[in-house]
Amino acid sequence: MIEAEELCDAEELTRLRAYLDKQLASLQGVVARLANRLQRRLMAQQNRSWEFDLEEGALDPARLTRIILDPYQPLSFKREKDTNFRDTVVSLLIDNSGSMRGRPITVAATCGDILARTLERCGVKVEILGFTTKAWKGGQSREAWLQAGKPATPGRLNDLRHIIYKSADAPWRRARKNLGLMMREGLLKENIDGEALDWAHKRLLGRTEQRKILMVISDGAPVDDSTLSVNAGNYLEKHLRHIIGEIENRSPVELIAIGIGHDVTRYYKRAVTIVDAEELGGVMTEKLAELFEDNQASGTGRQPSRRMQ
Repeated sequence: MIEAEELCDAEELTRLRAYLDKQLASLQGVVARLANRLQRRLMAQQNRSWEFDLEEGALDPARLTRIILDPYQPLSFKREKDTNFRDTVVSLLIDNSGSMRGRPITVAATCGDILARTLERCGVKVEILGFTTKAWKGGQSREAWLQAGKPATPGRLNDLRHIIYKSADAPWRRARKNLGLMMREGLLKENIDGEALDWAHKRLLGRTEQRKILMVISDGAPVDDSTLSVNAGNYLEKHLRHIIGEIENRSPVELIAIGIGHDVTRYYKRAVTIVDAEELGGVMTEKLAELFEDNQASGTGRQPSRRMQ
């Protein structure tokens, strides 16, 4: 686990962020409009939730007649309710594998950036995380296995790299440069999804917010050649399914996945598959809006999955 700013110096981060902004000047406007739509929907929920007929609070104009007739009449005040999503944290877990290189990772970085800014304005804390590996061919994990005499069924044989681009408590302005790191040549390698999902989930469990939402963005099944060359072919996929099952069936965390050109609906109960990375901004904002508009009394009630073609 490592903070984004520890992987390169401040000057390079500034350059990478400028490159990201330049690449997505056109897309940024589209996603920004979607984010503004999401903000309006969230703010509308905040503004229309009131308690009436109270003995104290703000004077209710609809009860003015009652007060004029009887100044001592109680229950003439109103008070705005606290909406549940004010006590919410959203975690975006972005696949940083080599297959995301190019347009997909650029779009994912920009969408995460704009949504973090939007939700922050609405009082919702956002964490942005990424996952990949340190090496292409196993790194120190594989070297240790070789030195041990190649024991059978060794398990994972690569060094994980879990990146914190923005922690939930960090303001967007302080963390925005970090997202440029996704543009760095050589960063994106293998993807071991199960352990990354478990890591992001445990981070959310440690939060004090009442509602916790974890959104995963990925473009394929877990792949690590070093690990799969000496274990069963479904080793990483089996572990991913196990972690998903634990979260969906036993955790208070609400889990949702977006697959880019990859059918994630076969793994996740609540999931969307998109064909083109350009759809990502619209789908992210729409699914988040749907979550916030769910009946709050239903808690973590599951929604049927939907696939976009």
